[in-house]
Amino acid sequence: MPARSSRHLLDNTVFIAAVKRGWTRSTELVYNLLDGPAELFADELLIVEYEKYAEALAASDLLDYLKKALVQVNPTQAEIDACAPFFPDSELSDVVHAATCLHLDAVLITNDKHFDRIKEDGLIEVWSNTKAIRRLLDGVEDYEDL
Repeated sequence: MPARSSRHLLDNTVFIAAVKRGWTRSTELVYNLLDGPAELFADELLIVEYEKYAEALAASDLLDYLKKALVQVNPTQAEIDACAPFFPDSELSDVVHAATCLHLDAVLITNDKHFDRIKEDGLIEVWSNTKAIRRLLDGVEDYEDL
């Protein structure tokens, strides 16, 4: 059964987990999202992050596939301003990722703890890699992180 939203933004932590140690459940998650009916989005800063890690981790094939499948969208200043209070000043890219999710009503999939405050507030929906895997791959509709 599909998630509440079929729109997703994959943080760089998901990309890294998908390529760092060979084929993993995170790899399966990324390909499932790429090949399935979900809509994948990224902002300009996230694409730059993907490119950086793809080069460092020799993952250019996945990067190319991801870039062909996703839609690049950038949030408005108002959305950035709404998300900024939840992050340290040094985490501008995370603010933009969150604002992109706010703009699209998309689920952010990440293992980055910087998103905990905005998740707890409920401004955007944030799933861990584990939650995404359990819900999207394993069909455990009511799975929640502890």
